[in-house]
Amino acid sequence: MKTILSTIAVVCMVFSVKANDLKIQKMNLSYSSTTVNVDDPIDLSSIMKDVLGNKRAYFMTGSLTILKAPKKGDVASSLDLSFRNSIIIAYKGRDYIQANPKGKRNDNNQSNEVRIYVHQDSQGKVDKRNVKLNWKSGSTGEIVGILSNVNVLYQNESILITGSFQKNGYTVGVSLAISKEAKLI
Repeated sequence: MKTILSTIAVVCMVFSVKANDLKIQKMNLSYSSTTVNVDDPIDLSSIMKDVLGNKRAYFMTGSLTILKAPKKGDVASSLDLSFRNSIIIAYKGRDYIQANPKGKRNDNNQSNEVRIYVHQDSQGKVDKRNVKLNWKSGSTGEIVGILSNVNVLYQNESILITGSFQKNGYTVGVSLAISKEAKLI
């Protein structure tokens, strides 16, 4: 049941982000792939170099769908949290980029803080085993987890990351888009 809820949450978030920011394009769904490569994709090592050298800024936009496991005889409750254009930061000597967005919840319109850490693998790509999320909610305290079921789509100007995790009776589905601004002169 938890796996089904996780899958539904991730699928809903992907379509939500795509519908809001991009035209939905017809895709060939006859194969399943977790990585799509293009001619000149951005990767985490180039993002880190640009950010550390103040050459170019990068931003993260995303959404979370959080499902609370139902108590006996009850139905599951859910909430959505979304944010736009949170600046990406990097630290010298570290192997990850970080974003610290604040997003509005759809259930009570309160602002919650999210910290996202996207680690790189030895080739400078997203380490699918090490994408961390820390959701700071006023009512539940803090939910921290490492995404599983991670899918990464690389484009020339952006990276889309989807995944989910389960912790403390919550299933959290995540969709994150990383993109760069125009080159600074």
